Amino acid sequence: MTRLFLQLLFIISANGFSTTSNTYSFSVPLTISNRRPKPTSFIETFSELWNDPRPISAIISSKDRSNVGEREDGESIPYCIISDEYDIDGEKFQILLYPRGRLVGDGINNVSNAPASAYLRYLPKQYGDEVDIGWRLQLCNGNDEPLSISTSGGLPRSNTTWSAAMTFSTEMEAVESSGRTTDWGSSIWNSQQICNSLDDLYCKGEITVFDKRSGESSFAWPPFQNGAIGAVVKAAKRQSYKVGEVIVPTAVKGLETEVESLKEQFVYPGIDYRIMTMTDKNGTAIFTTDSLDSEDDKAQAILALRPCGWKTQQQLWKKKGKTTDWPIEVTADQLSKVTTTRFNFDSAIPRITSAFQRDWLTYSLALVVALTPIPATLLARNFISLYDIPSASMTPTLMKGDVLLVEKLPGVYKRSHLGDVILFQPPDTLREVMGSNTISSTSLFVKRIAGLPGDTNIKLVQDNNVKINGVDAAGPDRSLCEDEPLRLIDKLLENGKGKDIDKLADDELYVLGDCKAVSVDSRVWGALPIEDVKGRPIARVWPLYRIALGPF
Repeated sequence: MTRLFLQLLFIISANGFSTTSNTYSFSVPLTISNRRPKPTSFIETFSELWNDPRPISAIISSKDRSNVGEREDGESIPYCIISDEYDIDGEKFQILLYPRGRLVGDGINNVSNAPASAYLRYLPKQYGDEVDIGWRLQLCNGNDEPLSISTSGGLPRSNTTWSAAMTFSTEMEAVESSGRTTDWGSSIWNSQQICNSLDDLYCKGEITVFDKRSGESSFAWPPFQNGAIGAVVKAAKRQSYKVGEVIVPTAVKGLETEVESLKEQFVYPGIDYRIMTMTDKNGTAIFTTDSLDSEDDKAQAILALRPCGWKTQQQLWKKKGKTTDWPIEVTADQLSKVTTTRFNFDSAIPRITSAFQRDWLTYSLALVVALTPIPATLLARNFISLYDIPSASMTPTLMKGDVLLVEKLPGVYKRSHLGDVILFQPPDTLREVMGSNTISSTSLFVKRIAGLPGDTNIKLVQDNNVKINGVDAAGPDRSLCEDEPLRLIDKLLENGKGKDIDKLADDELYVLGDCKAVSVDSRVWGALPIEDVKGRPIARVWPLYRIALGPF
């Protein structure tokens, strides 16, 4: 029986949504019959290809992009199931379900325990529409039993309910770091359970509408006040907190006590945290601290934080003997003096550009190449790309936030030399260290070639340095960066597979990061197969004052 109903609810409880905002419940089917329809025109096909998160080479080689495998009963497993549209306070939404995850490849004919993904999608009526919402959702089987999840996202913590809050907008105005998106969700459901429930699976939940706006364009006059650009400008000033945005704790001199207090709650300097949900001191959900009247109330607002890349963080912390349950609950006054946002003068523009390029820039280019048999943009995504440095492992050569222009043409290793920086897909040994579910199939890592095939006598020596062929490994001074607060690298190196290697095989490399204090490299997981080398940086294109041509 088709489930699709909406009902206005006003929830008044410690964990409920604000009584000044309307909360609606919904329930919508997500069965196999709701699979993503095949595109019927070139424009639809191009749009589907461009927005598909899977590797483009895998997509275009597949005869049927809508399926990724079969269940034991022979029923095909759709790549994406799209629910019917449903109305929330005059706004349209859908649920997107990826039974085997958003990045699963084609040709996989069995169901494993890989994480399944569910996303909430906003369908604006016109450009410039946006809505501030908080939402909770569950995936339930035919017996009305909620399926388990690996993290609740925001508060309250739950084993079955995903919670979050964010501004939903048109894709062109979406900047996820400032809490703006077109669709949002997480890969937290068990694929085995999801695929076994596809005959009668449905999603139910609640959506709270805090505010709605129209005409919110970055290109409106006066400039820099609305839409994505306005959100970034406000985030750069950071005079308040808003759900969905990413904040970064910093080690501020003179505030060591405050920093240490946050560390005790697993909130560490230099790690990006997203505000998943927020409540006032009484537990009533709010969207921003600006909605509170007094400075004292703003200081006592409770933020539910979860680190970006939380699976990786949790895996590393477990190896250090530390465990925690997401999200972390912190008051605003604990963060106010020692946090910033991703948006500063060095990083604001490239993040906006990154968010925009999939829309007006890309679709403008699509019009130029639309008549070609194979759109040039699709080829470019295979062989040339931009890469945003996500960590401090290559500091100070490549800083977090640097944007590299990377070439990925065939035979890239043959154009690389000892001491060059390369990009590679993670080998199995690295996946074992980080956890196979924490690394997507499209992830690339960046390190420097320190050892070549046939090199011998690779030893980890004093101060975590490496000698190869009896001399220091190729590359710069690797001590020119700050230690990571938890010193996780020490724990990882205790049983490192690359501490002592007699000889590299003919198809192996030894790679190191330029920051030995944080880099998870060949010292930890061993030799890198040459076949895993996928690219090399040819230029650094951002920030402007660091623009440079390679090699680095």
